[in-house]
Amino acid sequence: MDRDGLTPRQCFFLLFLFLLGNLVTAAGAKGTQSGWLLFPVLGVLSMPVNWLFHQAADCHSAGMGFTGALGRFAGGIFTGVYVVLSVLMAGDAMRLFADFIVINDLNDAGAWGNTAMLTLVVLLMLVCSLRGLGKAAWAVMPCAVALLLLSVAVTVGKADLHRLLPLFAEGEGVLARSFISSFAALTAASFFPIAVFGSGGTVEKRRAIYAAGISACLLMAVLSLRDAAVLGWPAVGRFRFPMFAAAATTRHSQILISSVFVLVQPFRAALCLRYAQTCLKNRMPRLGRWYPPLLLGGAILSGSLSWSSEQVRWRTAGEAAVSVMLLLGPAAAVVAHRLKRRQT
Repeated sequence: MDRDGLTPRQCFFLLFLFLLGNLVTAAGAKGTQSGWLLFPVLGVLSMPVNWLFHQAADCHSAGMGFTGALGRFAGGIFTGVYVVLSVLMAGDAMRLFADFIVINDLNDAGAWGNTAMLTLVVLLMLVCSLRGLGKAAWAVMPCAVALLLLSVAVTVGKADLHRLLPLFAEGEGVLARSFISSFAALTAASFFPIAVFGSGGTVEKRRAIYAAGISACLLMAVLSLRDAAVLGWPAVGRFRFPMFAAAATTRHSQILISSVFVLVQPFRAALCLRYAQTCLKNRMPRLGRWYPPLLLGGAILSGSLSWSSEQVRWRTAGEAAVSVMLLLGPAAAVVAHRLKRRQT
């Protein structure tokens, strides 16, 4: 195996941690009373979507996926758009990290101080090998899952199943918007880590990707069910971080959620930026040493502008557009690649 390659188990851990990076915020299904019912649906949808992403990654490496399949001009446009999207998603992850620490008063470093700490960790993840990042995920993922399940165990006494009724009390419109938001943040965004995993995927690697998508969604369903049963509606939708609020109902248990978030959030930002870094290195390899700080600077700038603020009216339309774009590029690459194979 190539020195920088990943084993199927490391792919599972990395994708799982990437999906958990959107864990605590109320955006999407986690901020609704019946949102826990949407996560199994997202888990089922992740299988065909991740199959598409895996097929696109098998065509070419992350940096040459679109240009190799669609040609230099069209492929270059797609690559540029996806690089921008990856930086914006990384910036959103970094802004969410700072907001979580500041709003919940977990330290006195402030938003910029916490962003600086996360920046240093993400920088180390960008300069290390992909195999090294996979080994780190192997150590972090079991610990994160154990802490999350422990938080459920210690707060189950505060849960009341009557708070889950009536189902779909939020209304169809709220649930539809929540589904779009979660699909964009979880299922569609999985393109970036899967593309980073690279070409040459085996059946075992593909199964690991499927397992990560399904198991992460099932875990989020359990956690969202706990939040709704503890907080009830509409309280679960009024908290910016409902999972932290639900855990705080039991003394000291909120530290479990905080620890998990601090562990997993750097992986989400780093995997998005590693995609952009790979694409840029394939285009201009001579500037390789400058890409990590430049990409981090762009992510911090986009996060500071709050481009994905929940108060922005076009948020749902933007998330729907991002989802379509993230599906369109891999689909076009796979179709073009297969047409070329038939012609030859």
